[in-house]
Amino acid sequence: MSSFLIPATTACCEQTIKNSQFIGFIAPAPSAEAAHEFIAKIKLQYPDARHVCWAFIAGKPKQTTLVSCSDDGEPAGTAGKPMLNVLLHSELGEVVAVVVRYFGGVKLGTGGLARAYSSSVTRAIQQTPTCLKIAMQALQITAPYALEDAVRRCLTDWKCQILKVEYLPELQINGLCPIGVQTQLQQALGELGRGQVLVDFLSE
Repeated sequence: MSSFLIPATTACCEQTIKNSQFIGFIAPAPSAEAAHEFIAKIKLQYPDARHVCWAFIAGKPKQTTLVSCSDDGEPAGTAGKPMLNVLLHSELGEVVAVVVRYFGGVKLGTGGLARAYSSSVTRAIQQTPTCLKIAMQALQITAPYALEDAVRRCLTDWKCQILKVEYLPELQINGLCPIGVQTQLQQALGELGRGQVLVDFLSE
């Protein structure tokens, strides 16, 4: 998967079910740490809420290695897991969902709770603007100093990111290249330097 959708910003959607208020949030989560920071932020905003349940995917869509969820006091399996299932069946990656519940005095039952939490996430996703994240591969370039400006322009043309430049016996540039253009980039740099520019694509 060379690219995937991520939330462009935070979105919120509210619904009331049998007097219980459910406030659903979707936000970007490029890492587990970022997801937990957002969850903590929501808990601070709603300190009197009965439950603040959550789920996140801190990687690519449908990836199950960087996921977690919490029922936050609701009966086991009625909140966090249904929320995570919605995320895993969506096209979004690097995403966190949080649902705040204010109890309205009427019990919903386990099935009702699962439907309420999953629908809260679904509704919030429908309100979420998205953007495309391009997967990148690390690279290292070695070139003569005289070609620095030309190499930099070439990297910009191919939407590469320069992370570090070192002035060693030869110029050394470390950066990121969009997956899918490695061959074209290597060819362009080869023609540019007539064999003087070396490109090494690093494994993840």
